[in-house]
Amino acid sequence: MASILETLGIEPRLILVTLVGFLILLFVLSKYAFGPLVATLQARQDKIKGDLDDAQARRDEMVALQRDYETRLAAIEDEARDKIQSAVKEAQLARDQILHKAHDDAQAIVQRGQEEAIAERAKLLVDSRNQIVDLATLMARQSAKENLSVAGQANLIDDAIAKIGALN
Repeated sequence: MASILETLGIEPRLILVTLVGFLILLFVLSKYAFGPLVATLQARQDKIKGDLDDAQARRDEMVALQRDYETRLAAIEDEARDKIQSAVKEAQLARDQILHKAHDDAQAIVQRGQEEAIAERAKLLVDSRNQIVDLATLMARQSAKENLSVAGQANLIDDAIAKIGALN
């Protein structure tokens, strides 16, 4: 084997020195360069992972807030719908009460008008009777004063009918 190495121009001692130097360099680099570099890369990886976890947590929180907002909005819409329906029912009830009161008031006015008409008619009948009685009394006085014949009484009745027609 030494002959092959010598043929190629390679010295085994040089290989050994190079190998020991390489191992020392590898040890020094791993302790002072690769360790901090790996630690920096690990810290960066942990930071990125933490940032991604924070972003996911914020996203989950935003989704939860959105659901909460939608739930609240639906509840507000339901409440508004209920209030509108309640207001419509109250308005219909008020309208019905107003119409009922107006109908009752109209009935009362018609009833009063009818009662007043009946009272006025009764009063007119009483006045007419009184006038007829007065007229009959007047005719009887004249008949008694004049002691009229049948023709005279007929003239007196015609005069009374004419006076009654003039009173109306």
